[in-house]
Amino acid sequence: MSTLIFTLPLHSENGASYSQTVLPTQTAGARDKEIWAIVPAAALSWHRVSLPAGLQRQASRLSAALQSLMEEPLLDEPEAMHLSMQADWEANSPGWVAACNKAWLKHHLSQLQTMGHVVHRIVPEWAPSTVKGEVSAWVSGTPEDAWLWVNNAQGAWRLPLLAGLKYWTEQLQSLPNAQDIPARVVIQADPAVADLAQNALRQLQSHHQAAFSERFNTWRIEVVTAVQRYAKAGAANWDLAQFEFAAHGSARWLQKANRLWQTFAKGEAWKPARWSLALLVLAQCVGLNVAAWQLNAQVKLQKDLQKSILTQSFPNVTVVDAPLQMAKELERLQRNSGAVSARDFEWVLQAVGAALPAGQSITNLDYQVQGNGETRLQGLQLTEAQNSEFAKALRSQGLDAQPSGAQWRIVGMKAGF
Repeated sequence: MSTLIFTLPLHSENGASYSQTVLPTQTAGARDKEIWAIVPAAALSWHRVSLPAGLQRQASRLSAALQSLMEEPLLDEPEAMHLSMQADWEANSPGWVAACNKAWLKHHLSQLQTMGHVVHRIVPEWAPSTVKGEVSAWVSGTPEDAWLWVNNAQGAWRLPLLAGLKYWTEQLQSLPNAQDIPARVVIQADPAVADLAQNALRQLQSHHQAAFSERFNTWRIEVVTAVQRYAKAGAANWDLAQFEFAAHGSARWLQKANRLWQTFAKGEAWKPARWSLALLVLAQCVGLNVAAWQLNAQVKLQKDLQKSILTQSFPNVTVVDAPLQMAKELERLQRNSGAVSARDFEWVLQAVGAALPAGQSITNLDYQVQGNGETRLQGLQLTEAQNSEFAKALRSQGLDAQPSGAQWRIVGMKAGF
């Protein structure tokens, strides 16, 4: 089980190479097969802000509040910077905010996605301590270009080693008494500048009074390799993957889905699949149109057949609505011939009499001749099975029967073809 770590270069050229490091998952404090992006310390600036309560669960408001507070401290416009808050910040208390160029970070994350790597966590190479009153320092670079990084009560800063040493000395000399000097400070140092870091510590110790020497004697240099530093950075609980760069939960799935889509849409290897999919969609569209044409042709043929039957049966009728006109003409012929139809009262009485179960009687009957002839019956007490049989028997006689409690509504079904 391992964690793959990519160190982002300070520049954002296309095709940039990324230094890769593999850490045991247990050492990194990560989940198996996680991918981290390490942001170089030189790409970040650190600021202390206090935020009001009520923003922890409102990412949009938190982002807007950070941008508003960072307008003055930042050299660039806040909208051009990616801002990240320490994970355990408390309302109305000072907390650390990390700032880096948004376009630079987005470019490198996109590059890694193109290479098939979805970043789960964005870790700063160096971050100030979030423990109140704790001082941390780091000497980085090469003997020709060494830098001092410090975070203390005055904030977080970095300077070339000699200038930083002088500035730090002035800060410490301004303290009123020895108890204000932090004890047991560990200054991390890259292996290449370990000797320079040791000399810098001796200078710090020699520039102060004997009363302060006891505090400085607790300070020490710790040589830390890049891999060890990355493991320490991961253990510090810092994650810059916030807001639009969030890489956890649903955001991770969205990033993965977007990466898969980009691979499918633009990848050369997927070109045959894209053509096949396009042909399949085209074939489906053509098939649907052919099916619709065939269905329309069948409907037209059916309508023409109805018109033909109507004109052959009743040559003097001008065709407008063949099914309706055929029904009306048939009813007219029945009336003229004296035949009883389903809309006539006699037909209804005969059908109801034949369909009623034994022992049932009607207490009230109302008949209306308008339309298809409507008859309302009251007084029937039928079971569900009898209801079904009664309605079925009437339907066979061309009558539609609908129960509503003890009342039945019976109408003649429309004739047609």
